[in-house]
Amino acid sequence: MKCFIKYHPHSNTFVIEKRAFFDEPLMLEGNLIVGQDVNFWKDLVVTGRLELGKGSVVKGNVKAESALVCAGAQVLGSIEAVSELILLDGARANSASCAGDIYMRPGCAVGSVNSGGTLELVGKVTIKKVEPLTKVVVRAEE
Repeated sequence: MKCFIKYHPHSNTFVIEKRAFFDEPLMLEGNLIVGQDVNFWKDLVVTGRLELGKGSVVKGNVKAESALVCAGAQVLGSIEAVSELILLDGARANSASCAGDIYMRPGCAVGSVNSGGTLELVGKVTIKKVEPLTKVVVRAEE
């Protein structure tokens, strides 16, 4: 059986190779870098920093200390981060929440957003609902 996950002990970081798939929930103690076009059919939980690769899809929910969702990646459930959440161009999520700041690039689409810090929107971003008490900053595309 082929192993899709490699571990770098010095930085406590797991790395998942591109085009891998997981049909069971995945929980990892540490940081996670996900390659391009990886599919998670259930939940993804990471105790550290998550970098979700370009074009990857999570059909369940995502939880992480901080998260970077790369271009074109999708979270069909909710994504929840503690310190920081960044969604790059064209990323999609059903809902996004973060106790800290959320930063969204052009083309992002999110159903509902809740930020304990600042919600910064750059360019054309689609959000159906911004939760009350969320501070929003809108900037033109650079």
